[in-house]
Amino acid sequence: MGETPEKKQSALHQEISSSLLPIFEQQAEQKIMIEGWAKQGRNAGVKKDNFIRSWITEEAFKQLLIKKGKWFRNRGLYFGDAAGAGADFIVKIAEKEVSIGLRSIAEDSLHRWKTVPYPDDRFQYEKEKIADFHVVCQRQGTLTSFFGMISKEELLAELAKSRRLYSPKNQEYFRVVPLEKFRIELLFSLLEKMG
Repeated sequence: MGETPEKKQSALHQEISSSLLPIFEQQAEQKIMIEGWAKQGRNAGVKKDNFIRSWITEEAFKQLLIKKGKWFRNRGLYFGDAAGAGADFIVKIAEKEVSIGLRSIAEDSLHRWKTVPYPDDRFQYEKEKIADFHVVCQRQGTLTSFFGMISKEELLAELAKSRRLYSPKNQEYFRVVPLEKFRIELLFSLLEKMG
């Protein structure tokens, strides 16, 4: 049996409406102000861009699941501390609820470093909050490309081997996972199994 054309792809792509961009921008500005990022001495501009990028990729994943007729719950735009944020997505596989997190990466991470950064504090102190699966993606304007998926177990094993690095731009510590560990085949397989 030959592979379906979809399985030969190296990524899944999903566009969102450009009308959402100004809404995400306004929401990000409010989130920065309400949560006091600038007052904490954090780089508010970078945080704003990170929130917008995350929301665009989450909306694209949501649209992809809708297009494929899959059941899901989505956290959506979240305001408040990290403790109350919850999973990006909850889906059903064999009637069991499974959490999915998105790792939206910058172009440099995708093409130059070929790595996926992950917050060190989450790995060190909040393993119970790490999603069952993570999907790596990258946004160009309103188009998001999804490159693959990794399980929580594989992610934790890779993070344990990774060095702890500091990002002056994001003002936080992180670890990196090789991009190749996020497999497109696993993403296709999980999408097929979702209820």
